[in-house]
Amino acid sequence: MIGAARLASALLILTVLASPDNTAEAVSVGRASAEAGEVAQIDAAAYQQMLDEATGEKGGAQSEEGDTIRVELSAESTVLFFTKADHPAHPSVISVTVRREEGVPHILTDGWRGGDRRAFDDWFTAFVRRNAGIVRQWQRNN
Repeated sequence: MIGAARLASALLILTVLASPDNTAEAVSVGRASAEAGEVAQIDAAAYQQMLDEATGEKGGAQSEEGDTIRVELSAESTVLFFTKADHPAHPSVISVTVRREEGVPHILTDGWRGGDRRAFDDWFTAFVRRNAGIVRQWQRNN
C-alpha cells in the first residue's frame, strides 16, 4: 500500500507545478476536480514495457515505496505507481495526472489491472479517495 503522506505530498507538488466496475466516483468541488478515469487490462509484458518506457525514454524519476515503484514524469505532471511482485494486484499500474486550468487543479486517476481484481479495485479506490481529499483541501484553502 502507498504511504498516504507521500502520495499527498507528491500530488500537492504536482498541483503547484503545474472502469465501469470501479466503485470510486468523481468528485468536483467548485471548479477543481478529482475523477476516476479509465481502467484497462494489462499483462506482464505490457507492464514491463510501460515501466521501461517511463524510466527510460521518458526519463521518469524512480523510487521504491514498499510494494510499489513510483515514477514521476514531471514534464507530464504525472506520477505512475507500479506494483512490485509482492503486491497482490501485480502486475498493475496507477497513473495520477494533475492539470491546472486557470489555476484550478484537476486530478485524473487511470489504471491498468493485471493481478488480483479485488486488490486492484481497493488500491485504485484508495487513490481516487485520496485525490478527492486533496481537492477538498485545496477548495478550503482557496
